[in-house]
Amino acid sequence: MTKYKIYVDASSNLLYSSYYVEGFYTTFGKNNVHFSSKHFKDLSKRDDEWSYDSYMAVKIVEKHKSYKIIIDFGDDVPIRKYAYAWCDVYAKINYNPRITGYFDKVHPIAPGFGIKIWNLLQISFFSISNLIKLNLNPQIPLLKHFHNYFSQLKLHRIETFAESLNSEVNGDYVFFIATLWPHQNCLTGTNLLRQNYMEACKDAKVNFEGGFFLPDDAHPQRDQFSHLIFKKRYLLREFIQKTKKSAIVFNTPAVHNCHGWKLGQFLAMGKAIISTTLENDLEPELIHGQHIHFISDVKELNAAIIKLLTDDVYRRRLEDEAKSYYANFAQPSAVIKSILQKADIKIN
Repeated sequence: MTKYKIYVDASSNLLYSSYYVEGFYTTFGKNNVHFSSKHFKDLSKRDDEWSYDSYMAVKIVEKHKSYKIIIDFGDDVPIRKYAYAWCDVYAKINYNPRITGYFDKVHPIAPGFGIKIWNLLQISFFSISNLIKLNLNPQIPLLKHFHNYFSQLKLHRIETFAESLNSEVNGDYVFFIATLWPHQNCLTGTNLLRQNYMEACKDAKVNFEGGFFLPDDAHPQRDQFSHLIFKKRYLLREFIQKTKKSAIVFNTPAVHNCHGWKLGQFLAMGKAIISTTLENDLEPELIHGQHIHFISDVKELNAAIIKLLTDDVYRRRLEDEAKSYYANFAQPSAVIKSILQKADIKIN
């Protein structure tokens, strides 16, 4: 039986925090993980920091000692100063000390993504009980509060992503879908890079499926990408199944140059990843030719695609090492254990 009790801020954005709640469940057991508001009353000025969409707060209690943890899942790089002052460890996905400067309490973590952790009955219970703990005053409108809880019904458990086998790969098939984002860095970077990848795959004469999903017809690049746009959303189940079959996948920094969900999902599925250079830090870093195949320029795309499609030994090595990286550093329990190590919390 663990000697620790884990208290998760009841106001946490479940869509982004579910990955880490699962990590605490796995590491400490569900019976030792609780949602609370009283443990976080000293975390001040949260509205000034967009905390709901930026980070979750956790307190780990051991008898008369406690450890304060911030897990910053925000897409942008700033360190939230009030959260940083409050915590003992500031775990952050998108850490870029070349922009923010160095912070000694910051611990870079691998990107997570939304996963299912509860069934319908549990979703209903926690959405109401946490609202009561917040005195019916969440940081967001009530409708959004319930929407973020019940979005769990559309998600899949982490095992669905991780149960990926090399034998599922179809060497002549490439699947890739992405949202056509309107953010400035996506207009000038992300969207164009993804377009280049899709068109390079088509030039390579593979059986390509996918394109851009357009959430808003007013998007300024609608006409430019019209030949790659699809209107009907793929279900998450389809995305997972088709990505597992895809011979290769493509990653590039997304909104605010962040480590997007795709990178975490691709690692979990053990895919052979072609990626542009990452803007933010990872600990440990992904190594070119071992975990991932980096390109420094779009001119290298065609050669990278041909390399991975024709060199089965190299592709399988990337798949195996991506899976190994996920198991050791990126799966929910591995992320939590790395945070505990940074906090000098010893378990077992």
